[in-house]
Amino acid sequence: MAITASLLVSQVRNTAPYVFGEDPESASIRALRPAQIIRSYNPDAPLSHAAYFELCLSAHYLTCATPVPTDVDNQIRKKLWPDDLPLETALEMATFVLESHDWDFVPLGTRVSHGAKGSALEHTPLHGHFGEWFTVAVGAYAALAAYRAPEAVHLRDALLDAIDQETTRHAEIFASVWRAKDGLGALRASVSIAHNFGDLDRVVDMWDLPIADPLRLRFYKLTASAFDSERKLRHQGRLWTAGELYKSIIDGSSMALENHRHFALRKPRALRSHPALRIPVGPFFDAWGRAVATHLEGEALDEVLDALLFGQGKMQKTIGYARGLAGIVAAKPALAERVTAHARQTKNAQLTKLLAISQQEIETRWNDAALAHLDDIPSRA
Repeated sequence: MAITASLLVSQVRNTAPYVFGEDPESASIRALRPAQIIRSYNPDAPLSHAAYFELCLSAHYLTCATPVPTDVDNQIRKKLWPDDLPLETALEMATFVLESHDWDFVPLGTRVSHGAKGSALEHTPLHGHFGEWFTVAVGAYAALAAYRAPEAVHLRDALLDAIDQETTRHAEIFASVWRAKDGLGALRASVSIAHNFGDLDRVVDMWDLPIADPLRLRFYKLTASAFDSERKLRHQGRLWTAGELYKSIIDGSSMALENHRHFALRKPRALRSHPALRIPVGPFFDAWGRAVATHLEGEALDEVLDALLFGQGKMQKTIGYARGLAGIVAAKPALAERVTAHARQTKNAQLTKLLAISQQEIETRWNDAALAHLDDIPSRA
């Protein structure tokens, strides 16, 4: 059963309250189209099917980078595209999806990377919101196959072209940091690439697109296979390389392990209070930890500290939560004894070890390890 519009808006308010506030620091978020749609929702006014879809998609974009995202994934990807959907409604929804590609998603998340410094792509962003866009673009493309009207055919082609252009941009951003020997940049980019094309693959499977469908042939499993069905190299193997880098072991962990769903951080409500506290790309949590210590204090900070200690204890192969704790301690040294005492009491040698390492040393090690992997991965294609 579809979630009611009023409940959906209340869920956005719960996990991203700054969307509805007047804090000057959040003005860039409130100016975005999805925020305007959510803020202008009138519970007394009836919503058309297309308007409800737009509300769901806006809520998803606003919350997918927050601790508790709204659960409308399956609705926006397929359930709101039934077989008996009128052509006019389908065109309106698909047009909205296509237009949403050009929205500025950067203010909505902290997991943003860019092309190499000094390159033409230096200011071009790469982040997980493009994966969310891929999913609804594939859904709209698949749904429009049911219509023979020229407008539907044209819009379907436009969606395919937009997916193609975005895919190429992903590959070029990764290539730019690879060429620049920016190991950390490649690691960060690999997270978005693995996430985004993993999402695309899931919706291709959800709609069971035919084997010969152009979208499936060109964009399916790009991070899982360097070659297409005819053994032709796709995007020069860059997206596959990014997928392999994402899984590669560094310090006993990997970007795949570090960028899990962070269930431990869903409990501290204070992390929902400010956009600067949204979870960044793991394991690079030092700056985030300092931001947490800057914005929070008292019981709110204690709750985050406890969540990090709990999460690190449960996932000792990962290092991100320890780096977050190191950032908090760096900003508020008075908390150092509490963290180290916890490590002693729980006999958590991994935490003790990670707290003693500087941010620079950790990042240098991961940078160098990434470059070594990038030298090796192509030979495995």
